Amino acid sequence: MRIVALLALLALQPWSTDAAARIGVIEVQGVRLQYVDWGGYGEPLVLVPARCDTPFVFDDLAPLLLNRFRVLGLAARGCGGSGPASDGYGIDLQIRELVGFLDALHIQRATFAGHSAGGGKVVRLARLFPSRVANIVTFDIIYTGVPEQFESKFQAAIASQNTTTVQFSLESHRREFEAWELGTWSAALEREFREQTETSADGTLRYRPLPEGWQRAFIEDVGRGRYHETAITHPALFFVARDLDIERLKQFPPGLQHDLRPMAEAVGRARAEQIADYQKNGPHVRVVWLDKASHYLFVDRARDVAARMVSFLEETR
Repeated sequence: MRIVALLALLALQPWSTDAAARIGVIEVQGVRLQYVDWGGYGEPLVLVPARCDTPFVFDDLAPLLLNRFRVLGLAARGCGGSGPASDGYGIDLQIRELVGFLDALHIQRATFAGHSAGGGKVVRLARLFPSRVANIVTFDIIYTGVPEQFESKFQAAIASQNTTTVQFSLESHRREFEAWELGTWSAALEREFREQTETSADGTLRYRPLPEGWQRAFIEDVGRGRYHETAITHPALFFVARDLDIERLKQFPPGLQHDLRPMAEAVGRARAEQIADYQKNGPHVRVVWLDKASHYLFVDRARDVAARMVSFLEETR
């Protein structure tokens, strides 16, 4: 146990404050894919972003893991610096390109850690390609049972708190993101914003449009439960933000909190049932509930998450 504790402590120290992550490009299934190699020593760890986020979103967490892992991240087809695909954007195509990524780097097996929808992706990956997965880690895995109007009502509530009209910019995005994520912000999230935006012909900033069919494929896969599989045979560590939507309500006036609270509580109950379904697989599935953490808990709780990851994965060796 002393060795595990020491390794967890070492994980809190960035491997190098000077070394920059290496950005590479490979071709898998005829698609040009961008990846990030933060370096490090030990077993391979692949970080899988949410939906169409890029690996740069993990720039806070990755340096804390380099004493224990070789840390990598991949941008899915059509996302960030990865090219579009002619054969679609479904989850199983994205899973096969993760396996192809391992093949291209001559890696037989890796631990996969996914955020939100990326968490749902790595759970399904482990079922479809069990021999290529050592362990699973998820960061606030994609929700189930969220009413269609919930996010729109929350978005409207956030907008009602900001009566100043501001042209879309890094500052306006940051303000909205912090409202959603309990004040969370970092240089990694700023880098992610820059990767997701472009300047249009008239000189205004805008989000890069998703490739045709990307969002449709995601909605279809969610509807068919492909992002919400619960059968797990690999050692798995789930980080979950406890009562996140209840915490989000606290920024609003009492009347608005009262109106939104029943829906937030219903989402919280559905969330707890979902996590319980993962735990039913057995003691090899461990859940860490983090209080007052954001959906991007690997940013605002990076050091705690890194230490717990190292400790858990050392135990599973």
